[in-house]
Amino acid sequence: MHHVTVDPEAERRYVERLARLQAADRWIVEGRLAIRDGDDGGSGKLRWQAEPAVSRLDFHGALGRGAWRLLVSRDEAVLTLADGEVYRAASVDRLIAEQIGWPVPVAELSWWIRGLAAPGRQAQRALDEAGVLLELQQAGWSIEFDRYREFGQELMPGLVVARRGERLVKFVVGDWTLPGRAVIDG
Repeated sequence: MHHVTVDPEAERRYVERLARLQAADRWIVEGRLAIRDGDDGGSGKLRWQAEPAVSRLDFHGALGRGAWRLLVSRDEAVLTLADGEVYRAASVDRLIAEQIGWPVPVAELSWWIRGLAAPGRQAQRALDEAGVLLELQQAGWSIEFDRYREFGQELMPGLVVARRGERLVKFVVGDWTLPGRAVIDG
């Protein structure tokens, strides 16, 4: 972590950004996801569509391998693999841990990919003067945010890298759709 002097102005901007992005409860992000655990790992294209009732993650592995779809609602997570196999669990974290053998923090990731700390869990964070998140320590993970650019008047990170020991989750953003913004602006 950088040594952080808490700039009240940056903090205020971060809190405003958090409020705006929380209010936009529908969004779509598309990009490349890589997951690694030591020498083992995989990567591919991810499309993550968030809606208030259910989120949908569609993944297509490199060279067409390892496609899956994940539907996450409040009381259930459903994983459908390319071969038609379907797995269900009460929580997405449990489902993912069962399937890949270690817990990818999906709930937190839905915040991290937007350049936000997940709610409820204590976090250490470093902001730049514009109030965007540069580094975060949360839930045992170290997360770095980079390549911010504007999508629909909102600065969003273009690269999110989360590390925990040998484990790495990396997301490179191709495109953001924040349909809620137009309503707020108009």
